[in-house]
Amino acid sequence: MDIKKKSSVQEGSDPLVDGIIKAREFSKKNGATILACVAAVVIVLGGALFYNNMKETNIRKAQEIFGVGVMDYNAGNTEAALEAFTTVANDHRNTPVGTMGAFMMGSIYLQQKNLDQAITWFEAASGGTAAGFVRGQALEGLATAHEEKGNIPNAIRYLEMALRDKDAAHRHNAIRWKLALLNKDNPRVAGNYCKELIADTLATAFHQKAENLLAAVGAGN
Repeated sequence: MDIKKKSSVQEGSDPLVDGIIKAREFSKKNGATILACVAAVVIVLGGALFYNNMKETNIRKAQEIFGVGVMDYNAGNTEAALEAFTTVANDHRNTPVGTMGAFMMGSIYLQQKNLDQAITWFEAASGGTAAGFVRGQALEGLATAHEEKGNIPNAIRYLEMALRDKDAAHRHNAIRWKLALLNKDNPRVAGNYCKELIADTLATAFHQKAENLLAAVGAGN
Protein backbone atom coordinates (compact mmCIF):
# COMPACT_ATOMS: atom_id res chain seq x y z
CA MET A 1 0.00 0.00 0.00
CA ASP A 2 1.40 3.42 -0.98
CA ILE A 3 0.79 5.28 2.27
CA LYS A 4 2.34 8.52 1.05
CA LYS A 5 0.21 8.61 -2.06
CA LYS A 6 -3.01 7.77 -0.31
CA SER A 7 -2.42 10.17 2.58
CA SER A 8 -2.12 13.14 0.23
CA VAL A 9 -5.22 12.61 -1.85
CA GLN A 10 -6.66 15.93 -0.75
CA GLU A 11 -4.11 18.72 -0.59
CA GLY A 12 -4.24 20.52 2.74
CA SER A 13 -6.31 17.89 4.50
CA ASP A 14 -5.17 15.71 7.36
CA PRO A 15 -5.86 11.97 6.96
CA LEU A 16 -6.47 11.42 10.69
CA VAL A 17 -9.03 14.23 10.89
CA ASP A 18 -10.69 13.01 7.69
CA GLY A 19 -10.71 9.50 9.12
CA ILE A 20 -12.37 10.68 12.32
CA ILE A 21 -15.12 12.44 10.39
CA LYS A 22 -15.68 9.47 8.10
CA ALA A 23 -15.69 7.07 11.05
CA ARG A 24 -18.38 9.12 12.77
CA GLU A 25 -20.51 9.17 9.59
CA PHE A 26 -19.96 5.44 9.11
CA SER A 27 -21.10 4.66 12.64
CA LYS A 28 -24.35 6.57 12.12
CA LYS A 29 -25.17 4.56 8.99
CA ASN A 30 -24.17 1.15 10.35
CA GLY A 31 -25.53 1.00 13.88
CA ALA A 32 -25.86 -2.78 13.75
CA THR A 33 -22.09 -3.25 13.64
CA ILE A 34 -21.55 -2.77 17.36
CA LEU A 35 -17.78 -2.88 17.57
CA ALA A 36 -17.40 -0.69 14.50
CA CYS A 37 -19.46 1.95 16.29
CA VAL A 38 -17.41 1.51 19.44
CA ALA A 39 -14.24 1.94 17.43
CA ALA A 40 -15.64 5.09 15.81
CA VAL A 41 -16.41 6.61 19.21
CA VAL A 42 -12.91 5.79 20.41
CA ILE A 43 -11.46 7.44 17.32
CA VAL A 44 -13.53 10.59 17.79
CA LEU A 45 -12.81 11.06 21.50
CA GLY A 46 -9.48 9.31 21.98
CA GLY A 47 -8.03 10.36 18.63
CA ALA A 48 -8.47 14.06 19.32
CA LEU A 49 -6.74 13.65 22.67
CA PHE A 50 -3.42 12.41 21.36
CA TYR A 51 -3.63 14.27 18.03
CA ASN A 52 -3.56 17.63 19.76
CA ASN A 53 -0.72 16.78 22.13
CA MET A 54 1.84 14.80 20.10
CA LYS A 55 3.86 16.64 17.48
CA GLU A 56 6.92 14.47 17.04
CA THR A 57 7.63 13.54 13.44
CA ASN A 58 7.33 9.77 13.89
CA ILE A 59 4.07 10.08 15.84
CA ARG A 60 2.70 12.44 13.22
CA LYS A 61 3.53 9.88 10.56
CA ALA A 62 1.87 7.14 12.61
CA GLN A 63 -1.23 9.31 12.95
CA GLU A 64 -1.34 9.78 9.18
CA ILE A 65 -1.05 6.04 8.58
CA PHE A 66 -3.75 5.41 11.18
CA GLY A 67 -6.01 7.93 9.43
CA VAL A 68 -5.47 6.16 6.11
CA GLY A 69 -6.35 2.87 7.80
CA VAL A 70 -9.61 4.35 9.11
CA MET A 71 -10.54 5.59 5.64
CA ASP A 72 -9.72 2.19 4.12
CA TYR A 73 -11.80 0.49 6.82
CA ASN A 74 -14.79 2.76 6.21
CA ALA A 75 -14.47 2.17 2.47
CA GLY A 76 -14.68 -1.60 3.03
CA ASN A 77 -11.04 -2.24 2.14
CA THR A 78 -10.33 -4.38 5.18
CA GLU A 79 -7.01 -5.82 4.05
CA ALA A 80 -5.53 -2.38 3.39
CA ALA A 81 -6.87 -1.19 6.74
CA LEU A 82 -5.24 -4.11 8.52
CA GLU A 83 -1.95 -3.35 6.79
CA ALA A 84 -2.04 0.25 8.02
CA PHE A 85 -3.10 -0.66 11.56
CA THR A 86 -0.45 -3.39 11.73
CA THR A 87 2.24 -0.89 10.81
CA VAL A 88 1.07 1.52 13.49
CA ALA A 89 0.63 -1.14 16.18
CA ASN A 90 4.01 -2.77 15.56
CA ASP A 91 6.17 0.28 14.87
CA HIS A 92 4.64 2.58 17.52
CA ARG A 93 3.55 0.15 20.20
CA ASN A 94 4.58 2.38 23.11
CA THR A 95 2.38 5.28 22.00
CA PRO A 96 -1.37 5.99 22.20
CA VAL A 97 -1.71 5.71 18.42
CA GLY A 98 -0.07 2.27 18.57
CA THR A 99 -2.64 1.25 21.19
CA MET A 100 -5.42 2.52 18.92
CA GLY A 101 -4.00 0.54 16.00
CA ALA A 102 -3.96 -2.65 18.08
CA PHE A 103 -7.55 -2.02 19.18
CA MET A 104 -8.74 -1.56 15.60
CA MET A 105 -7.03 -4.79 14.57
CA GLY A 106 -8.72 -6.64 17.41
CA SER A 107 -12.09 -5.20 16.36
CA ILE A 108 -11.64 -6.23 12.73
CA TYR A 109 -10.50 -9.75 13.58
CA LEU A 110 -13.43 -10.12 15.99
CA GLN A 111 -15.84 -9.14 13.23
CA GLN A 112 -14.16 -11.74 10.99
CA LYS A 113 -14.57 -14.37 13.77
CA ASN A 114 -10.79 -14.80 13.85
CA LEU A 115 -10.97 -15.04 17.62
CA ASP A 116 -7.37 -15.96 18.41
CA GLN A 117 -6.03 -12.98 16.47
CA ALA A 118 -8.67 -10.73 18.04
CA ILE A 119 -7.55 -11.83 21.50
CA THR A 120 -3.89 -11.21 20.64
CA TRP A 121 -4.50 -7.63 19.54
CA PHE A 122 -7.05 -6.76 22.20
CA GLU A 123 -4.51 -7.91 24.78
CA ALA A 124 -1.94 -5.61 23.20
CA ALA A 125 -4.40 -2.72 23.31
CA SER A 126 -5.48 -3.39 26.89
CA GLY A 127 -1.86 -3.31 28.07
CA GLY A 128 -0.68 -0.50 25.83
CA THR A 129 0.03 3.17 26.46
CA ALA A 130 -3.08 5.02 27.63
CA ALA A 131 -5.30 6.29 24.81
CA GLY A 132 -8.54 7.61 26.21
CA PHE A 133 -10.89 4.79 27.12
CA VAL A 134 -9.43 2.30 24.63
CA ARG A 135 -8.23 -0.01 27.41
CA GLY A 136 -11.77 -0.56 28.70
CA GLN A 137 -13.07 -1.11 25.17
CA ALA A 138 -10.28 -3.64 24.54
CA LEU A 139 -11.22 -5.50 27.72
CA GLU A 140 -14.81 -5.70 26.47
CA GLY A 141 -13.50 -7.00 23.17
CA LEU A 142 -11.52 -9.68 25.02
CA ALA A 143 -14.65 -10.66 26.92
CA THR A 144 -16.64 -10.98 23.69
CA ALA A 145 -13.95 -13.07 22.01
CA HIS A 146 -13.67 -15.45 24.97
CA GLU A 147 -17.44 -15.73 25.20
CA GLU A 148 -17.62 -16.70 21.54
CA LYS A 149 -14.93 -19.31 22.19
CA GLY A 150 -17.13 -20.69 24.98
CA ASN A 151 -14.83 -19.59 27.80
CA ILE A 152 -17.39 -17.86 30.03
CA PRO A 153 -15.12 -17.57 33.11
CA ASN A 154 -12.58 -15.62 31.06
CA ALA A 155 -15.33 -13.46 29.59
CA ILE A 156 -16.54 -12.63 33.09
CA ARG A 157 -13.00 -11.91 34.29
CA TYR A 158 -12.34 -9.39 31.54
CA LEU A 159 -15.69 -7.68 32.03
CA GLU A 160 -14.98 -7.35 35.74
CA MET A 161 -11.68 -5.71 34.84
CA ALA A 162 -13.47 -3.31 32.47
CA LEU A 163 -15.92 -2.48 35.25
CA ARG A 164 -13.00 -1.29 37.39
CA ASP A 165 -11.65 0.94 34.62
CA LYS A 166 -12.64 4.52 35.48
CA ASP A 167 -11.98 5.68 31.93
CA ALA A 168 -14.75 3.34 30.74
CA ALA A 169 -17.37 4.71 33.16
CA HIS A 170 -19.73 5.49 30.28
CA ARG A 171 -19.87 1.73 29.56
CA HIS A 172 -20.28 0.47 33.13
CA ASN A 173 -24.05 -0.04 33.05
CA ALA A 174 -23.84 -2.00 29.80
CA ILE A 175 -21.02 -4.06 31.34
CA ARG A 176 -23.09 -4.74 34.49
CA TRP A 177 -25.96 -5.98 32.34
CA LYS A 178 -23.66 -8.28 30.40
CA LEU A 179 -22.21 -9.61 33.65
CA ALA A 180 -25.72 -10.25 34.96
CA LEU A 181 -26.50 -12.30 31.85
CA LEU A 182 -23.27 -14.28 31.98
CA ASN A 183 -23.85 -15.03 35.68
CA LYS A 184 -27.50 -16.06 35.37
CA ASP A 185 -26.61 -19.56 36.62
CA ASN A 186 -25.36 -17.86 39.78
CA PRO A 187 -28.55 -16.15 41.07
CA ARG A 188 -26.83 -14.22 43.86
CA VAL A 189 -24.22 -12.62 41.58
CA ALA A 190 -26.65 -11.99 38.72
CA GLY A 191 -29.18 -10.59 41.18
CA ASN A 192 -26.65 -8.17 42.64
CA TYR A 193 -25.81 -6.76 39.21
CA CYS A 194 -29.53 -6.41 38.43
CA LYS A 195 -30.15 -4.57 41.71
CA GLU A 196 -27.28 -2.20 40.99
CA LEU A 197 -28.81 -1.38 37.61
CA ILE A 198 -32.30 -0.90 39.03
CA ALA A 199 -30.95 1.42 41.73
CA ASP A 200 -29.03 3.56 39.22
CA THR A 201 -31.19 6.43 37.95
CA LEU A 202 -28.86 6.77 34.95
CA ALA A 203 -29.46 3.15 33.90
CA THR A 204 -33.12 3.52 32.89
CA ALA A 205 -32.48 1.68 29.62
CA PHE A 206 -31.68 -1.44 31.66
CA HIS A 207 -34.29 -1.17 34.43
CA GLN A 208 -37.00 -3.34 32.88
CA LYS A 209 -34.58 -5.95 31.62
CA ALA A 210 -32.87 -6.09 35.01
CA GLU A 211 -36.20 -6.46 36.81
CA ASN A 212 -37.19 -9.30 34.47
CA LEU A 213 -33.90 -11.14 34.93
CA LEU A 214 -34.03 -10.58 38.69
CA ALA A 215 -37.43 -12.27 38.79
CA ALA A 216 -36.24 -15.08 36.50
CA VAL A 217 -33.23 -16.00 38.63
CA GLY A 218 -35.26 -15.81 41.82
CA ALA A 219 -33.00 -13.30 43.52
CA GLY A 220 -35.54 -10.61 44.17
CA ASN A 221 -35.24 -10.72 47.97
